[in-house]
This record gives sequence, structure tokens and C-alpha cells, in this order.
Amino acid sequence: MWLDNASDIDILFYEPYARIIADIAKNEKYNPLTIGVFGLWGAGKSTLLKLINEKLESQEETICVTINAWMFESYDDAKMAIIEALLLELKEKFPDDAKKKFGKLIKRVDWFKLGTKAVSTLAPVVASVAMGNPLPMLLNVTGNAEEIGNTVKSAANSIQSLKDEYWKEEDVSNDESRINNIRKFRGEFSDALKNDDIKNVVVMIDDLDRCRPERIIEILEVIKLFLSVDRTTFIIAADENVIKYSIREKYPPMNGFDVELDKEYIEKIIQLPIYIPELSAKDIQNYLLLLVTQSYLEQESFKQLIDKIFEEKRTISGDVITLEEINKLIDELGLNWQDGGKTVFNETAKIIDEIREIVASTLKGNPRQAKRFLNTFITKRQLAKIYYGDEIDISILAKLLVLQKLDNDLFIQLNEWNKEFDTENVKFKEMRMAVAQGTTVEQEPWATPQIKKWLDCKPIELEKYPLERYFYLTRENLKNSNIDQSGFSSNTKDILVRIGNAQSGGQMTAIINAAKELSSVEIGDVFKVVIPKIEKGDLKFFVIRDLFINFERFKGKISEALLKSNSKIKVGDIPVLRAMYQNDSERLEETLQKMIEKGTLSQKMLDDIKAQQKKG
Repeated sequence: MWLDNASDIDILFYEPYARIIADIAKNEKYNPLTIGVFGLWGAGKSTLLKLINEKLESQEETICVTINAWMFESYDDAKMAIIEALLLELKEKFPDDAKKKFGKLIKRVDWFKLGTKAVSTLAPVVASVAMGNPLPMLLNVTGNAEEIGNTVKSAANSIQSLKDEYWKEEDVSNDESRINNIRKFRGEFSDALKNDDIKNVVVMIDDLDRCRPERIIEILEVIKLFLSVDRTTFIIAADENVIKYSIREKYPPMNGFDVELDKEYIEKIIQLPIYIPELSAKDIQNYLLLLVTQSYLEQESFKQLIDKIFEEKRTISGDVITLEEINKLIDELGLNWQDGGKTVFNETAKIIDEIREIVASTLKGNPRQAKRFLNTFITKRQLAKIYYGDEIDISILAKLLVLQKLDNDLFIQLNEWNKEFDTENVKFKEMRMAVAQGTTVEQEPWATPQIKKWLDCKPIELEKYPLERYFYLTRENLKNSNIDQSGFSSNTKDILVRIGNAQSGGQMTAIINAAKELSSVEIGDVFKVVIPKIEKGDLKFFVIRDLFINFERFKGKISEALLKSNSKIKVGDIPVLRAMYQNDSERLEETLQKMIEKGTLSQKMLDDIKAQQKKG
């Protein structure tokens, strides 16, 4: 099995990125500096941070700290919690003569936290007493008189101690005073970092994009306001799309102003963005084969293999690494196998080798998805052995798992066709032959470039095999499930966000033009999300209209989704349906008639749509 952790071995070959970022981070001329390491979920950001950390730890005058932002998700005051965590780490790593300064700063944070709690929970109590009217407070405090007295005393002492220790006599509700307190903390933090033995402190923030939007903004702002001082470099690893979404949630677009607040906000916080490119289909093919190799070689031997591949620059050549090359390098280097050895490795690797091209195009450059696919394959193979011994053809199982990953609807359809199997799967064969001859019309979903490649994977004549046992092994996928968007490209995610935020038909022109620039796979992913939303009635009708008119391939699915929806058509929706009807009356006619039967459309509305069609 392949765990979803930062890898100890650089299978993604991110070393050049790690070297460049480490060189920038340790250069005191550039600080204070905040670097953004941007990539999609599962792109390998944590692995890259680990490589950077390894390079920086060897630097005598550099301290490197890694903080997982997700750990602070449940804290009431994540800002203070993350500051405290950083200070505790620095107190441990700085020389003894600096520890006292960090101890004092930690105490300051304690007062900040105490002040926040006092103001939010106890200040009303103190205010009530101070105004000489404790009755409202007493009505809301449970317990005996002694407990009530202790509560009041505790609240008063907390606030007074906070003022005496840090805020002095300043009004903490005053904006200028808050700014002064931030300035004081920054000054003391900067002073604590001044040490002859330490030239730079590098703080790496991981898993920021797993946090809720409000937490993401809090953490970014605490870095900018409190911690970004001389001798500090922050490296923030995140999916930029998630950060943009969080900013839009916190600071919605202003009506009438075409200002990209999310972009400007990120540029203000992060001075140096570094984007991890999505792995190419060739890279994913290499990655899949290397993951299989990793599970059969001893760890040190596998590391030697990776070093040799990197040394020979095979990862940047034009061709994929072949199974023959892997075996040749293993023999030349005299590497050691784990239990099972070379024979078992080749059995598994051969199957993955045959399907990795189509799998790679499905995974869209995402290493995490590659691991998940292989884990699923290995698990299903083990189940097949338990249930059916040697009666299962593993290559068929692998091919079906790929189809499920490509299009779960087609996977379900193949299962239905297989139920009519006698001597062969007639409907599948008819479809396959039609696609091969280029005569398919009704079976349009089976004629996409990806599915055509899948049809050409071995075994090609799948209609000859009864598939009941294979579908039994994968039966959890025979029900429509939630769409896994983790493997979507950044372009796909951007289009989906823009569709969701579209407020008028006028905005759709730019969205449609951008969507037409997507690859066939990316467009397919957009509609994987869009179609269920139409079925649920969650998509605005002007969006449905523009998608219907501009994407011929998905007209059928949009029509089916409209029919499945239980949302009743309103008078205001008629112009949209009219435009769709005018664009393709033949396709929409049957759908609209069935909507009348279902009760979501009235005959009068349909007559109105058709009357306008005749006038046109």
C-alpha cells in the first residue's frame, strides 16, 4: 500500500524546486519574505516542503520550523495558537541566551489569549458591575453567591492584569491602540530573533488549504501583521484556488467594480509565488511504474534506483520509462528485492504498464490520485484471490477499474449490458464496433477520445467475457456517488467557481469562452459537476441555456437532467427554454413533453415556447 504522506524518497523529482526555494529562503538579503508554494491537492506540496527542510537543516545559521496549519483548525483563537506554537519551537531551537526573550513573548501571547477570552465571555459581567447594576449579570450566572463573586473577581483581575502587563492604560477597543500592540509585539519578536549565531528563521506552513476559509484568512493575516519581520522567511504550501475562494468568502466582489480582490490580496501577502506544475501524462506514467517498483524493492535499493534515473536525466527525456529499462537498471545496480521478488513484481508491473497511459490521462497530473488508484487495484486484486482464487483475469479487473475512474455512468451501463450476457455481451460489442468504425451516434459518450483509448486497452474484445464476478468485486461503484473533485485541474476548478458565482447572463460569455479553451477531459469534469446540479435544480437557468447552446456533446445529458429535476418551471424561465428550443427543437421536444407529464412544465408554457418558435 502507498500511504498519503510526504515521501521520504523524491519519486516526483522535485529536487530542483527544493534547491531553488532553499537557496532563496536561506539568503538573508531577501527577508522578510513570504514564498507561496502553490499546487493542487495531492500535487506533492508536503513532499516538496520535506525536501526543502532537509536542505535547510544542514545550514548552521538557519533555523527551520514546520507548522501544520490544519492542527489549529479547532482552536477558538487560531491566530494566537499558531504564534504560540512558533514561539515554543523557536525557544527550543535558539541558543540559551535568547530563550528568555521567547519566554517573555510567550507570556505576551498568554495575555493576548486571556484578553480575548475575557472580552468575549467575562467583559459583560465586569461592565455590568462597573455600571452599578449587577442584576442583569446575576440573572445569567448560575451558582451560589461565592461562585458568582469569584466569577466577577476573576473577570476583573484578568482584564486588569492584561492592562497592567501589556496594554497599560490604553483603550483596547481603540483601533490605534490595537495597532500599537501589534507594533509592540513585532518589535519584541524582531528583537528576539537578533542573534549572532542565527541569520535566518524559515517557517514552513503546510496544509493551509485544508482549513476553513475564515481560518485561512486568519493565519495569513497573523503572518503578515505579527510575524513577518527581519530574518524571517515564510513558505506557505497551499492550493491557490482554495485561498482565492476564502478571500472571496471574506471579501465578496463589490457591485459595479471589476476588481480582482483575491488576486490583489494574495500579491500583498505573498511576494514570491512558485507554482508546482501538474505532472504531464508522461510523468504520471513514470510515477505509476515507479510506485509499483517501490513496493517490491528494499528501500535503500529503491533510493539508489531513483538517484540513477535522476542522474541519467530520464525524467526529462521525451519518452516514458519502460518496464524493460527499470529491470535493466535493477540488474546493473545489483539491487535487492523484498519478499516476492522479481517475478511477482513483473506480474503486477506488466498489468500496470498496459493501462498506465489511459490511467495517466484520467489522473490529470495528480500524484495522490495515482497512489489511490494503485491502492484500489491492489486491494481488489487481493479480494479477487480470496473470493475466486485464480479464476479472475487481473487485466480485466484493472480495465474495469479504469472505466469506473473515467466515467462511472458508463461503468454502470456496462454492468446493465452484462446482465443480458448469453454467449457474449451483444450491446457492448455493437457499441465497440460502432466506435471503431466511426458510425456511433446514440452511443456518443463511448466515443470520447479517452473512452476510445480505454476500448483499445487489453483485453479489447471484452464482450467475450462474463463480468458478474468483476462487478461484484467493485459493487460499491454501481451506485452514483459524490464526485471526487480532488483530481480536477486548476482550470476546471476555476470554471466551476465562476459558473457558481455568475450573477447574470452577461457574465456567461467570458465563462463559456474560457470553458471552450479547456481540454476534452477538463470539459467532461465540468459537466460531471454541472449535470447533478441541474437535476437538483441548483443551477441558474441562464447558465443551463448557455451550456446547452455551446456544448453539443452534452446536450443529451442536459436534457435528461432537466427531466429528472423536480423543480417546477417558472414564468421567468420561459425565455431561457425558448432560446434552447430554438437552438435544438428536435432534441428538446421530447424532454419538454415528458416534463408536462411529470408536472414540472405546463402545456400553456410549452405552447408559449413553441408559439415564439413559429414567430421566429
